[in-house]
Order: sequence, then C-alpha cells, then structure tokens
Amino acid sequence: MMKGAPVSWFYDTPDWVTLPAFVVLFVGGSVAIVIVLRPSVRRSVLDPAQWDRVLGYTSSTFGVFFGILLALVAVTVYGNYSDAHSAGLEETSQIGALYRGANALPAGLRDEVHESLRDYVRTVIHQDWPQQADGQVAVASTAKVDAIESRIYSFNPETLGQQAVYMRLLATFDGFVEARRARIDATTLQLPPLFWVVIWIGALINAILIAFIDVKAFRLHVMMAALLALFVGLVIFLTADMDHPYAGSIAVGPGDFERILQVIDR
Repeated sequence: MMKGAPVSWFYDTPDWVTLPAFVVLFVGGSVAIVIVLRPSVRRSVLDPAQWDRVLGYTSSTFGVFFGILLALVAVTVYGNYSDAHSAGLEETSQIGALYRGANALPAGLRDEVHESLRDYVRTVIHQDWPQQADGQVAVASTAKVDAIESRIYSFNPETLGQQAVYMRLLATFDGFVEARRARIDATTLQLPPLFWVVIWIGALINAILIAFIDVKAFRLHVMMAALLALFVGLVIFLTADMDHPYAGSIAVGPGDFERILQVIDR
C-alpha cells in the first residue's frame, strides 16, 4: 500500500473514521455471508457427524496456514517499520557526530559546516518528511548534503593532527550518507501486492468456512462469525496501517530530527 495509489485515502483519513468503518464493513460482510449460505448449508447436511468431521479437518488446516500467513506478514511489516525508525535514528546520530567533529575545523569553516547541518535538518523535517509521507522519494535535502560535502572537502589539513581529525570527519560523513540513503530507501518499503491478494482471499475463505458450520441457533452462528471477523479485521487493519512506515497513524515521524535540531540550536 502506497500513497498516491487508489488507497491513499486510507492514510489521509483519521483512524477514528477508518477503523470503525473497516470493522463494520468487515464484520457486516462476514455476517452477510452467514445469512446467505446458512439455508443452503442446513439443507445440504444429511449426516451432521460426518459434516462436522470433514469441516473440522478443513477449518483446522486452513486456520494453521492462514495464521502463519498473517503472522509472517505482521512480522515483515513491523520489521520494515523498525528498520525505518532505526535508519532515522542512525542518521541523527551521524549528524550529531558531524557537528561535534566540525569543531576541530578552522573557525570560519566550522561555522559554515554547523549552519549547513542545521539547514539540512530543517529541510528534512519540513520538506523530506511530507514527501516520504506521500510515498515519494525525498529529494529536497539532496542539495543540502552537497553543500555539507563541499564545505568539508574544502578543508586542507596541514599537520598530522589535523589529518587524523579530518579522516575521522570524512568517515563520519560517509556514515551519514549511508544512513540517509537507508532512511530514504525505507520510503519504498511495503508488502508486495500479491500478499494482499492472498490475505483478502484468505479472509473470504475464513468467512465462508464459518458459514459452513451447522449451528442450529441463528444468533449464536452470527455471533461466532462476527467475533472472528472482528479479530481478523483488526489484524488486517493494523497490518495495513503499518505497511507504509512514514504514513498513517502508526508511522515513523521526524521526532529524532527535531530533537537533534534542539541540541544543535542550544
């Protein structure tokens, strides 16, 4: 799921709207399947014992594989979210190290590097992050990285001590660039569309199998279908909300960059 796709409204709409709507539609669909299929099932069951035995085997086998799929998807999505957060944290750590490392540069050049880093962080917060939330590869801060690089590379160390400090500064800059690339690459992290196709087909099969249960009490049958659909729907909703690390209510925000900017400003 990505912003800019037909489901972009999903990330633009608050959870207090999308979550109840999703649950109502999901549960309502499952209950509707029970209501539609229940009469046919009641007429088709000639041997309840045999029917329950076959249905129990089928349901248990399906439940194992569908549960494994949902677990795999949830772990993958959370892993993507965690990677995106770790990339931002690593980038701010490298920015802090660059800021401190620049203190060893001559006064004029030091101030220029400091100001370039401050400008870069502001650009990430106010321009990169909105682009990432829209599912776009952030490019606004690219020019700021070039400015930092040009200032660092303009330094010409004259002593062995300066050379040692300069080499550490260059290594820190390389680490900063790598962390920035990881943060930007996380924008494209998402589940392959085929996974969502299989998930929705699995949810449909699950609702149909519940409707196949031969339950004499209609209210009890509907309640079983509704409760199971509620749980499966919540799992799918949570997975979809985390599928794009920088969008939705469960998203990686620019908090790490805002905190490093406060440190720099002090």
